[in-house]
Amino acid sequence: MSITTKKLEITFVIVYIFTALVCCLVCGMRYLLASFFGALVSVADWFLIKIMAYRWVRKTKFSFFQNVIRYAVVGLVIFALFLSGLNPLGIIAGLSVVPVSIAVLGVFVYFKKDIVS
Repeated sequence: MSITTKKLEITFVIVYIFTALVCCLVCGMRYLLASFFGALVSVADWFLIKIMAYRWVRKTKFSFFQNVIRYAVVGLVIFALFLSGLNPLGIIAGLSVVPVSIAVLGVFVYFKKDIVS
């Protein structure tokens, strides 16, 4: 089994659904909305990285300026989410969807289990 972007994106959805259920059942609806927006930012950043990586492979050049702009935009959006009054714990739970998905998929690859086909 290998890690592909399709498997990783499916794992994003699975991990987010699990995160949303935990946030809703344990912490309440306020956390659910915050985790949704956090996950939205995290997955949007993932798709920006994916688009930029495809450009790097095709054009064989790396644009440092594009990376700085991406970091600045994502940072400002996260800052705006914190200022908007959403629960910070829910935002952090939502933002952790991509790293947790990568870790989960890595563990399953290590133990050679195919969770997503």
